[in-house]
Amino acid sequence: MKKRTLSLFLAGAMVLSLAACTPKEPEETKTAGSYTPGTYTATVSGMHGPMTVEVTVTEDRIENVNVTENVETPGLVDWPVRLIPERVVEAQSLAVDTVTGVTISSRAILNGVETALKGAGMDVTALKQPIEKTPAEDAEYTADVIIVGGGGAGLSAAIAATDEGSSVVLIEKTGFLGGNSIVAGGIYNCPDPDLQDHAEFSGDVDSLIEDALAEEPVNDQHKALQDAVRADFEAYKASDKTLFDSANWFALQTWNGGDKVGSLDHLQVFADNAFPALEWLESMGMEFSDTISTGSGSLYPRTHRAMTPNGTGYFIAFEDTLADRTGLYTQLMETEGKSLIMDGDKVVGVNAVGKDGNKVTLHANKGVILATGGFAGNVELRQQYCEGEKWPNLGADLITTNMPGVTGDGIFMAQDAGAELINMEQMQLLPFCDPTTGATFNIMGTDCYINKEGKRFVREDGRRDEMSKAIIEQTDGMMYVVMSTDDASTRKSLGGMTLQYYVDNNLYGYMMSDNLTDLAEQMGVPVDTFLQTIADFNAHVESGEKDEFGRVTYSSKIEGNVYYAYPRKPATHHTMGGVNVDTETHALRADGTVIEGLYCAGEITGNLHGANRLGGNAIVDFCVFGRMAGTNAAQGK
Repeated sequence: MKKRTLSLFLAGAMVLSLAACTPKEPEETKTAGSYTPGTYTATVSGMHGPMTVEVTVTEDRIENVNVTENVETPGLVDWPVRLIPERVVEAQSLAVDTVTGVTISSRAILNGVETALKGAGMDVTALKQPIEKTPAEDAEYTADVIIVGGGGAGLSAAIAATDEGSSVVLIEKTGFLGGNSIVAGGIYNCPDPDLQDHAEFSGDVDSLIEDALAEEPVNDQHKALQDAVRADFEAYKASDKTLFDSANWFALQTWNGGDKVGSLDHLQVFADNAFPALEWLESMGMEFSDTISTGSGSLYPRTHRAMTPNGTGYFIAFEDTLADRTGLYTQLMETEGKSLIMDGDKVVGVNAVGKDGNKVTLHANKGVILATGGFAGNVELRQQYCEGEKWPNLGADLITTNMPGVTGDGIFMAQDAGAELINMEQMQLLPFCDPTTGATFNIMGTDCYINKEGKRFVREDGRRDEMSKAIIEQTDGMMYVVMSTDDASTRKSLGGMTLQYYVDNNLYGYMMSDNLTDLAEQMGVPVDTFLQTIADFNAHVESGEKDEFGRVTYSSKIEGNVYYAYPRKPATHHTMGGVNVDTETHALRADGTVIEGLYCAGEITGNLHGANRLGGNAIVDFCVFGRMAGTNAAQGK
C-alpha cells in the first residue's frame, strides 16, 4: 500500500521570485498556448501566511504545478495542494473549481499560478475564461452501510464496518476529510498505566479525587460510581504508584466536569473503551508522545499528545487503513446528504446532492450512520439553541474554530426521521483562539494567562467554560498566554510551526524576548505588576500548592532563555447537544424506542459531555462511538 505522507511546510519570504528560465525576461507578452518554456515561481499570500507556487510550462501547455512552501493548516491544505494543480494541468485553465471548504487556500494556489505566469510576461486572459462543463448525471449506489460525514467518527465507523466485511459508501459534503477534527489540537485522554503509574507531577492532584468522593451523591448511580472510584483510589494508595487514574475516575470526573448533565451510562462505556481505542489507533500507525500531560481543560494529567500537527495523524492513519479496503470502501467527496430514505419507520438510505447539483441516491442494506458533527460555527443555530444566560452573545461577531462545512445538518436529518434531540442548549467556547481567525495554532507548555493589567485572573488548569467566561470579562475580552522556552527554533505549535517562525513572520501576534521586562513592554502591560505576577506564579510551581484561583496542576516555571506571549480570545468550538442515542449508538425517539437502521456517532449526539466538554475528550468520543456504530451497523445489531 502506498502511504499518504504528511507534508512539512516551511514558508519563504513574501517576495515574488521568478526561477531561472530561458529567456529570463521575455521580450514580448506570450498568450495562453504560447509559452516560454521553463519553470516559474511566485510567492503569494495564503490564509495563514506566504505560499510559494512553482509552475512548469512547455511551448504550448502547463506541464506541472507544485506548491513548494506554505503555512496553511496541516492536513487541511493537503487537499487543495494535491487537487488544484491536478485540475489546472488537466483543464489547462485557471477557471477550475476550488476545493469545497478550503476555498481561500485553493484560490491562493490559483493566484500563485497566475502570478508566476504573469511575472514571466505571459498573458493569462484565456486561462481565466469559464470552462464549459458537461452536466453531471444522477447517480445511485448500494452498500451494506452508508455513512454521512467524513470526520473522525465517520472514518472510525468506516474502518470498523469494513473490518466486519461490510461494504461502505461514505459521503462528505466538503472537498476534504477530517471535519473539525483535522484542525483540532489532537489531544487524547485516557488512563494509561505505562505513562501514569510512576509519573512525577507537581501539584496536589489527589485533592481532586478526594473532593469528588466527598460530594453528596445525587442518585444511586452516582454513589455506585463514587464507591468504585474509592476502591480504585484505596488500591492506589496501598501501592508504590505516584499518580492515580482509572476508567471509573475518568468517567466520574468527566460527568462532574459537565455539571452532571451527561449520561453516566454513556460515560462508563466511553471511559471503559478509551484505552482500547488508543491501542486501536496505535495499531494503525498513530503516534503519541511518550509522556503524559494535562491538556487545556482536561482537568487531569491523562492527556496524550499527537506527534503530528493538529489532528492530522489520526486521518493519515485512517486514510492509510481504508486505502487497503478496495472493493469494500467507496468515498464520495463534495456530496451533501439532504434527507434519510424511510421504509415505514426504518431508515434504508440517504438522499444526497453532488457538487454540480446532480441527485445522488444511496441505498443501505444494513444501516445508515450519521457522523456530521455539531453546529458551533452555524450562527443562526447557535443563537437559536445556545444563546442565553451562560452565553448571552453568540452572534456573528464571535469567532469560531469550526470548519465551514460543519453546520449541524445531520442533527435535523435525524430529527426528521423521528429522533429526539437533547441538550441542544449546551455549547463550549475554546478559551485560547487567535482573535482574528479563530485558529488554534497555540504552543503547548507551561502557561500563564495574563490580562491587560498584567495580572492572572483564572486557573489555567480549569474548565474551558469558566476560563472562557473569565476572559470575556477582562479588558477588551482578551488575554495574553505567557510561556518560556530554552530554544525558540524547536518549540512548535499545534500547527507544526516553530515559535521563531511565527515571530519572524509577524503571525498570530506572537511576541518574544530574552527578558520579562521587554516582553511586558511589547505586550503593553504594567511592567512591575507583570514581573510580580510571574514571580508569584513560579513560587506556586515550586511549592506545588493550590493557588488563589484554585490551580492544582503544574509542570515547570516560566523561566528560560526565551520568554514569549501571544493574544487570545474565546471562540465557539463544540456543541454538546444533539441526537439522543443509546449506549450502542442507535438513534432514539422521544419514547425511548430505537429508530431501526439509524446510528449516530461523534459530535452529532447529545448524551455524553453535558454542560462542559473536557479538553481531549472529543477524539476519544469519535473513536469509541464511531467504532461502535460501524461494528453495530455492519452486524445489523
